[in-house]
Amino acid sequence: MFEGGVGLKRICTLGVFFLGASFIFGSFSYKEEIMPKVVEHDIIRFHVIAASDTPADQELKLRLRDEVLTYLYPKLKPVKSREEALNIIKDELPHINAVAQNYLKTQGKDIGIKVEMGKFYFSERSYGEYIVPAGYYDALRIKIGKAQGQNWWCILYPRLCFADWGRIEPSHVKSYYLKSFFFKKFKKTIKKG
Repeated sequence: MFEGGVGLKRICTLGVFFLGASFIFGSFSYKEEIMPKVVEHDIIRFHVIAASDTPADQELKLRLRDEVLTYLYPKLKPVKSREEALNIIKDELPHINAVAQNYLKTQGKDIGIKVEMGKFYFSERSYGEYIVPAGYYDALRIKIGKAQGQNWWCILYPRLCFADWGRIEPSHVKSYYLKSFFFKKFKKTIKKG
């Protein structure tokens, strides 16, 4: 039936290959389900630090955050890349500062505020189902008063701040991380080979 066992060897080899492939892909998808997704450093963070830990200052921090996100949402909505988002935020810094200053004035608060864009160190944090490793990240940072209170942060790019805020579909976020995850795995495989 098979000449010299070549056909049988071919069938066995293919069988072992498909069995191995299904094991690898099966365990890969299983790991993806149980392991948290790790967000790498290709993100832009938004960080607001309250003047103090008093309830009033913490509430002010959150309301100021909402004002800035309301301002930034239409500007960042069409963004397709990290670099584009970074450029828009840098260009908008004077306007973001004005939004923050005006909000404080409407609240009768006469405290200093510092709005800055830069690379800042952040410790490891979890963000829903994602883990953001410790490290230096590009971030829009707003310090209110002496900035000695608890902070609030989110990810401006990709637009996770707005997903939390109910302004974008979560599918946008998941597809970004899925693409990013597979691309990074592919790059690691190529580098090893």
